[in-house]
Amino acid sequence: MKKLIIPFAVLIGLAACQTNSNVIRNSQVSLLSLAKPDLAVGDTYAYYRNGDKETLTVTAKSPNGFAFEITEGSAAGCTSEGLGFMSPDVKWADCDGSSGTQTVVKKGDIWPLKVGTMESFDIEGTDGKDTWSTTRDCIVAGTAMVTVGAKTIPTYEVVCTDGSSTRSWFYSPDNKWPIKYTKVHKKRGLVEDNVIDLGQGAS
Repeated sequence: MKKLIIPFAVLIGLAACQTNSNVIRNSQVSLLSLAKPDLAVGDTYAYYRNGDKETLTVTAKSPNGFAFEITEGSAAGCTSEGLGFMSPDVKWADCDGSSGTQTVVKKGDIWPLKVGTMESFDIEGTDGKDTWSTTRDCIVAGTAMVTVGAKTIPTYEVVCTDGSSTRSWFYSPDNKWPIKYTKVHKKRGLVEDNVIDLGQGAS
């Protein structure tokens, strides 16, 4: 498997291409290093996916990771397993019409978050129709101010790239869950935009 190596400057450029009205990247934002949030069974994450409300629930926890289920929204019934956070799922079922498995080998550790930390994942997977092999490289690319409703929140931006997509997570010290997540496909453009529900309503 050929490793995809992307220079830091290119990752920053990819992140900049995803700028929209509620994200302002600002290298002057001062944040302490951010430890990995401690998720527990029963924790829920309410967010808007492309404008539609969903709720994700932690249904199990083990030394090998977590199990999740979307319990509210049009994708309700979708289940997944994995390490969570930026790590690719190792198993999923009934998720936007897809079910499949992946083997994931992690290298490095991006936690605690601070600008410049990196990790990567070697991935091999199948959904019963297609198979794939890729590497996802992740870096804490910088800091950003993210506006959600009337609140503007300082965050770390984590950018992950693989052969087909660029994903960005925005994490705040005040929340267990990402404030924002985007997935931009190389050919199709923005395909997913999640924003945490802080009572702002659908946009």
